[in-house]
Amino acid sequence: MDENKKENKEEVEKEASKNETKEEKKVEANEDTNKNKPKKEKKDFINKLQEEVKEWQNKYYRLYADMDNLRKQYQKDYANVVKYQSQAIVEKLLPSLDVFSMVIGSVDNLPAEVKNYVMGFDAVYRQMLQALESEGVSEIVCKIGDEFNHDIHYAMDTVEVEDKEKENKIVKIYLKGYKLHDRLLRAVTVSVGVLKKENKEPEA
Repeated sequence: MDENKKENKEEVEKEASKNETKEEKKVEANEDTNKNKPKKEKKDFINKLQEEVKEWQNKYYRLYADMDNLRKQYQKDYANVVKYQSQAIVEKLLPSLDVFSMVIGSVDNLPAEVKNYVMGFDAVYRQMLQALESEGVSEIVCKIGDEFNHDIHYAMDTVEVEDKEKENKIVKIYLKGYKLHDRLLRAVTVSVGVLKKENKEPEA
């Protein structure tokens, strides 16, 4: 009887010991969890901050690139304004240049008493050209026999030619053309040669 009681007592003690061990492990696990919890929250917070920093950095770089492009565009626009600021006044002067050029160019056909009078205007004409050249204006070089170029020539009319070599070539110049730096102010007004129909080669 005593031995049974003793065995029961030992079993109860063992069971109690097991329970105590389980509770201790549970407490230790909770303590470990509580210890790791602040670390995890801190790590998550740092990751979140890093993502926000990266996002703001990207926004800053995009904004900086946009501002830099805008600055370059403003600089380009300002440079163009300065470069071509005289365009309006030059275009108004072109008809006067045409009159000077036509009169001085026909001086050989004028009466002797008028020649000296006209030649006096030649100096004024040259001074005007020099002043315009200082602003970047240049005359487009063009002569009879040049190939017609849509970029710098304006065909007022056409003239039939028998020689195939004169086809699409300039046969007459009506008005001079001018550029302001690299910008076309006015194309050269010309007449262009076209081959006579009977001289055209039959199409294959």
